[in-house]
Amino acid sequence: MSTHDFRIPATLESRFEVSDGLAVFRFSLERDFHFVPGQYATFWLTHGGKTLARPYSIASSPSEKRSLEFYINFVREGKLTPSLWDPEVITGLTRGDPGTHAAVTGPKGRFVVDPEDMRDLVFVASGTGLAPFISMIRKFNEDYLASPKAFHARKIYLIHGVSYPSHLGYREELERLAVETVRDLKRKLALVYIPTISRPYIDFSWKGLKGRAETLMEAPGAHEGTIINPENMVRIILGVMIRPETHAVYVCGHPGTVDGVVETLSRRGFHVDRDIKREKYYP
Repeated sequence: MSTHDFRIPATLESRFEVSDGLAVFRFSLERDFHFVPGQYATFWLTHGGKTLARPYSIASSPSEKRSLEFYINFVREGKLTPSLWDPEVITGLTRGDPGTHAAVTGPKGRFVVDPEDMRDLVFVASGTGLAPFISMIRKFNEDYLASPKAFHARKIYLIHGVSYPSHLGYREELERLAVETVRDLKRKLALVYIPTISRPYIDFSWKGLKGRAETLMEAPGAHEGTIINPENMVRIILGVMIRPETHAVYVCGHPGTVDGVVETLSRRGFHVDRDIKREKYYP
């Protein structure tokens, strides 16, 4: 049986532009698609007589069996993503034109939360590496809301690093959940949302943390000596609180982010696979 036989036809349901060259795509599917949060689907696009395929991590919850959501960054030299910014392709995917259509196969991937591991979670993402964590957080929140009393108490620290404030995808959704955590200290699912910007000089309105995501896992003062600033305060707090005995770390995104987190935490007694799970994104 060929791969084509397993493809599930997909129609573009919506496209939300987060920022220039950064968008959330939602596709409705003709059949159920079952997956575990953290996995990815292969997206197949046919246009102009050519068919291209690209793996994308799934941002939607697995409870949405007939919909898939992808968080996609425009890559100018990419084989597929430029087409997703082509108005003709977008129109065709929305209308279901015969010459322009999409499908998905999968799921694949092992970047999933171990259901037997009850440690608190640290999610470190750069750019669109946030997508699998959105799926995980949505599923955790659904499980909590469905049965608050039976839910195993868990805290999630989410560090998301991007270049500019406008690139903080899903920011409102994450801030809402973080606010709920503060309002209800007895809430068994708690989210600590930690966004950080690596190019703050482009937007001086940004008053939050500055620097790449992986640098927040480093020892305080690694770059600035003993300077007391918000970034070093966060490093101190994370350094004291996060330990391999109590926390499992998941990191996804740019290879530099992944390697930086692994290198830093390895010096603190964390072990890859046991305490750190990783997934690298390449253009």
